[in-house]
Amino acid sequence: MENASEKLYGNHVVQVSPEISFCAGCRSCEVICALVHDGITGPTRNRLTVRRDIRMMTHEVLTCKHCPDHPCYEACPKKGEAMLVSDTGIVSIDESLCIGCGLCAKACHFQPARLNFSKLLPPGERKARKCDMCRERDAGPACVEWCPVRCLEVK
Repeated sequence: MENASEKLYGNHVVQVSPEISFCAGCRSCEVICALVHDGITGPTRNRLTVRRDIRMMTHEVLTCKHCPDHPCYEACPKKGEAMLVSDTGIVSIDESLCIGCGLCAKACHFQPARLNFSKLLPPGERKARKCDMCRERDAGPACVEWCPVRCLEVK
């Protein structure tokens, strides 16, 4: 039976139940995400985040849930240009048109926001990045395909 909270969100990458697989905290998903999208890796390039708890050795993969009300899209002053919503409800960002205002990250329902918006970069280089379900890949999200412990799936 589907969890009631899962009905609130569109198709998105989720971490499977710990009874099936534990996240190893290896961050392979962050690396492959950046490589697939940008060809390079780094903390400002990934579109999902692994929150590591080294004390309890439990780790959590944080990614966009593609909310049906699209708060990030609604907050974007360039919605329809830089921030796009597909007919399947997947919200994506055209980084070449993103002005780096950060309003999308502020509007996200989740804390931390499920967008990667680094204030460490100079203002002209700041771009919002978020999971787009690897819409350009026929095989689907690269993080799901390349997770070495198979703890990610698409819901």
